[in-house]
Amino acid sequence: MPHRTLAKRCKRFTPLLAAPAALLLIQGEAKAILTYNIFDSAGNVVVQASGSLDLTGATPIPFGAFCGANGALFSAGALVCTGPELPLVVFGITGPSSFNGSVFRFPASSVTGLTTLLIGASNEFGINSSYISNAPINSSATFNGTTLAGLGFTTTGLIGTWTLNGTSESIQVILGAPTPPGTTVPGPLPLLGAGAAFGWSRRLRKRIAAPLITPPQA
Repeated sequence: MPHRTLAKRCKRFTPLLAAPAALLLIQGEAKAILTYNIFDSAGNVVVQASGSLDLTGATPIPFGAFCGANGALFSAGALVCTGPELPLVVFGITGPSSFNGSVFRFPASSVTGLTTLLIGASNEFGINSSYISNAPINSSATFNGTTLAGLGFTTTGLIGTWTLNGTSESIQVILGAPTPPGTTVPGPLPLLGAGAAFGWSRRLRKRIAAPLITPPQA
């Protein structure tokens, strides 16, 4: 078979080389959730909400809860409120009814962003009524002149996870600052898939580039 014809045939399989790696990369992607980080910052305590939620399948609760203040934090009720006091649409959640600490503070010294409300004690989660599924959620509540220790928090890390009823979406509360962007380490599955596909394509390219040896004619 002429070398040029072999190269043309092999090119037909080139798109397939990326398929195994792409599939494994998709499997390794983490599902987006809403995270509340509670952390010390310059002599204050900041509660920061970030992430997104897909509300598909979640059913609003009529006459649900409302924050009633511009920002709030209540550990005995697993209550976290960020953003200004605005009308909310409320959904049912499942998870713990409290988390550690002894804080009961409202309103916050300052608030920013999209209003959110988590109340584990009543199994309710509220978000600004203008929110559209999968849009970014970014908001905060800052409590001036205090620390995590001053609010009764003695441990750091994940202190609670809730599931949005009717969906697979999750909401979590973490004691500690958010992880800076770009520091996430890829899981071993995507790395292995990409490595295997790269090795396969490299060997194929070598075979294509190698001169075709024609056996001597009798």
